[in-house]
Amino acid sequence: MKTQIYSLLAAAAACGLAFGQTTAYTTPVGYVTQTCTANSDSYVSLPLRPSAVAAGALSAAPDTTTTPGSAILSFLGTPGFGTFANTHYAKFKTGVESGKWFVITANSASTLTVNLNGATLTAAAADTVEVIKFWTLATLFDPAVATNDPLTTPNAIVSSAGTSPGVRRTQVLIPDLAGTGTDLSPVETYYVNAGIWKKVGGGATSFNDYQVWPDAYILIRNPVTVTSDTKYAISGEVDVNKVASNLRTSAASQQDNFVGLIRPIDVTLNGLNLGGTSAFMASTSTSPGGRRDQLLVYDTTTVEYDKAPAVTYYYFSGQWRKVGGGATDFGNIDKIPAGNGFIIRKYQTAGGATDNWINTPTY
Repeated sequence: MKTQIYSLLAAAAACGLAFGQTTAYTTPVGYVTQTCTANSDSYVSLPLRPSAVAAGALSAAPDTTTTPGSAILSFLGTPGFGTFANTHYAKFKTGVESGKWFVITANSASTLTVNLNGATLTAAAADTVEVIKFWTLATLFDPAVATNDPLTTPNAIVSSAGTSPGVRRTQVLIPDLAGTGTDLSPVETYYVNAGIWKKVGGGATSFNDYQVWPDAYILIRNPVTVTSDTKYAISGEVDVNKVASNLRTSAASQQDNFVGLIRPIDVTLNGLNLGGTSAFMASTSTSPGGRRDQLLVYDTTTVEYDKAPAVTYYYFSGQWRKVGGGATDFGNIDKIPAGNGFIIRKYQTAGGATDNWINTPTY
């Protein structure tokens, strides 16, 4: 799978609501394209995001007591919010929680209620928050323009002729983001038929609005009936701030996290801001028994289904090492290509706690 990046430093004006006043700001936009190989699986992430629909400052610290498991965010001014519940997320732009994002479950004209999903929230008054709409299957891959011939009409999705397995064409598989353990199989499969997104086992229901998590990857499968490469193209806004991902651990075993970095450029292993932090447990030796957290990367050029990761990295003695790579430090040598999904395999922990990975942009 080849990746190309276009116009990512081109400035586009966007409007952010500063709640009490309107503030104009300029955000880089562009698009990233990837070639998804015929008769193979491709693991792709979301390197760009939809533009923020609002952004403003908190008027007080979050209220985490009124609704257990949630936080109510109150904002300065009178923003006049629309309806964001379960379609948008709130992302902290500044403050100690910078980079973290939470699903909006309810809102009023001047407040947002977010699901903490087990996290704690220690934001303060004046911290700024953005409201961003989730990517959906239909906004990522418009079913109305799914192609029947990728040779003449480049498109990520080849439309299926019917609903039975034998006539399905390009499919989108969703990884198991809630399962425990390693080498977890995808949990859901979607495909385009009759102009809408359908789900295997979902009948004739439209799944156009199925939401894709911003920091996870999806698997694009071109079965043997798709004999030409397809194109995955995503256009949107560059996130110029910190981005955070929750990394799950398990008390019983190692735990796979299927992640994607919201960055439109290739990022070195050192640029991940992962090794040497509390989010990634350093290895105690180079032997298999001494390895702790690991970073597993796919070979995007391999033509294969259900690919196993081709490269495994771990962090030892202040350096990124590669299994089979000897004592070389790969921290500034190897990169995660823009838009590629990968796995962070967490070592088991006594309490099964969740680690928080914060990535700071290098641009």
